[in-house]
Amino acid sequence: MKRTAAIVCLSAVLITAGCSDSKSNGGGKPDPNNEKQASAAAVKAFADAWVKAWAPDGKPDEAAALTDAPTTFGPRLDSVDTALVAQSVTVTPQGDPKCSDDSNCTQELAVEAILRGIGTMKWTSTATAVKTGDAWKIKASGDTIYPGLGEANYLKRVRTVPPRASILDRTGKPLTTNRPVVIVGVASGNVATAATYAAFTKNLDVDGTRLWKRAKGLPPGQFVDAITIRAEEWDKLRNTVGKLPGVLTMGGTASLPESSTFARSVIGTMKTATAETLKNAGPSASSSDQVGTTGLQFAYQQQLAGTPGGSVTLRDGKTKMAIKEVFKQQAKPGVAVKTTLDTNLQRFAEAALATSKLPASLVAVQASTGQVLAAGNGPTATNYNRAFQGHYAPGSTFKIVTSAALLGTGMTKNTVLPCTNTINVFGKTFKNYDALAPYGNGSMERAFNQSCNTAFISQHGRLPADRMTRTAAMFGIGQDLKLSIPAYGGEVPAPKDDVAEAASMIGQGTVTASPLAMSLVGAAVKNGTALKPVLVPGKDPAGPAAAPLPPATVAALRAMMRSTVTGGTAHALAGSGVVSAKTGTAEVVSNGKVITNGWMVGFRGDVAFAVIVEGGISGGKAAGPIVQNFLSRFK
Repeated sequence: MKRTAAIVCLSAVLITAGCSDSKSNGGGKPDPNNEKQASAAAVKAFADAWVKAWAPDGKPDEAAALTDAPTTFGPRLDSVDTALVAQSVTVTPQGDPKCSDDSNCTQELAVEAILRGIGTMKWTSTATAVKTGDAWKIKASGDTIYPGLGEANYLKRVRTVPPRASILDRTGKPLTTNRPVVIVGVASGNVATAATYAAFTKNLDVDGTRLWKRAKGLPPGQFVDAITIRAEEWDKLRNTVGKLPGVLTMGGTASLPESSTFARSVIGTMKTATAETLKNAGPSASSSDQVGTTGLQFAYQQQLAGTPGGSVTLRDGKTKMAIKEVFKQQAKPGVAVKTTLDTNLQRFAEAALATSKLPASLVAVQASTGQVLAAGNGPTATNYNRAFQGHYAPGSTFKIVTSAALLGTGMTKNTVLPCTNTINVFGKTFKNYDALAPYGNGSMERAFNQSCNTAFISQHGRLPADRMTRTAAMFGIGQDLKLSIPAYGGEVPAPKDDVAEAASMIGQGTVTASPLAMSLVGAAVKNGTALKPVLVPGKDPAGPAAAPLPPATVAALRAMMRSTVTGGTAHALAGSGVVSAKTGTAEVVSNGKVITNGWMVGFRGDVAFAVIVEGGISGGKAAGPIVQNFLSRFK
């Protein structure tokens, strides 16, 4: 039975053999009375039809019709195709036909078949053309397909998949290893019951209705895979789900981290190949393979998987014993991918996020290098990497950038700014977060560590229209991060008017950034220069993302971020060592309602961090405890 494959078949290279001492009929057609020309034409037509037969969705009918026994040869040709799992073939007639008389000629065929998931197998067979009445036919022999097949022998293929290489942490310790898994599915047709599909939905987070439609649409006797889970997880479900009608399982291995949640959105997931992931996996992959579907497992699928090997043996049709090995290709192991992740810090980040009752993300980077040390999303694992890809208004954490812009105009951290309850900018009223009471005049440092919106907005007239955009770029915001996996570097468009500029100064309006981007802002203050983030050394661009920040600006920002912990809105971190931070509360519209997201950005030692809590009441109250928990786990 022919298998479907979304791979373009190679064209046949067909050479029409002619005779040096003969001429064709008028119009270029072969002379039916010239055995060499006529047999060569028959062989060429057969070769062309063979190529079509082994193409995706191909059928052997046309090739079979060109033989002297089409009813037996068609299934024979198709069975060899199925045995080899050929995705395409090239069949090239070689040289001139050799004729023993005017009714029997032979011609060699050079065959190259691409065996799906293994490689290219080459051989030479011989086509015998015989004249039957006025027509030339190809003798229907197994040897025409492969020498030695005869009438009963057959070819058997074995594929060998090498162990998948590991994803490593920054010290070379494996983050993933090959672990036992169970592929859980159902029998095709109507074997499974409604209770079976309901159990898949309830216990395995599989869309039971969609699975039912897939199973119903296939002929009986097929395995319809639904999900791949760890063997230990299946053990817990075996006595309930496993005994339901129609449930089928297959064992296997997959390259997995220490738990199903560990660094899931960065490392990624493994599943049985789909059309999309099979395309990403390359020509050596098979539809039955476990391949990367997200994260680094997807990005480095071909490197991690290596190259499968395989063999083909010619076997005796009666004894089933191998006559000889006719093809062999050695498997090549995959190559590990080393990351910058710190295993312990990743565990600490996930443990801290697990304490949140709201969706939250944490990113930690090495301030001196930009290397990602940890990236987590909680309180439960998700395939969507909010920590890298989230588009969030950064709120008051963006005052780090705003302060740098104002410092660039000649202001200092001691410049006096008015903190009023509200401020009106061309008809738009801005206010402070609810917990802050206006205190009148105070230094920029106080406005920073108390997070007074109105104090900063009062200075919007000092900034040229593009100053916020240019200053944000000094912290790396707005750049294409070019990481190995998708990541958002933020955006600070030039404001269209004074109102938009005022909003951007407090991280609202059109300003957006990811937690990763904001962690790099904290790192830039600590390091003095914004750096490009790195997750896979040697693959991700490294080095400065902008020119060094002015030393006076760096000194002022460090002082203001430290005072935010010692006497400001990040006081929850006062007992967490020498920490410098900035809190933020950003208003966003969700389902028609205005809610707030809580932020905290900062650094301790060489570790810079950013935390966001979706729906958090404020940065200090929502993000602060997560950061405190995280920092308490290491020195």
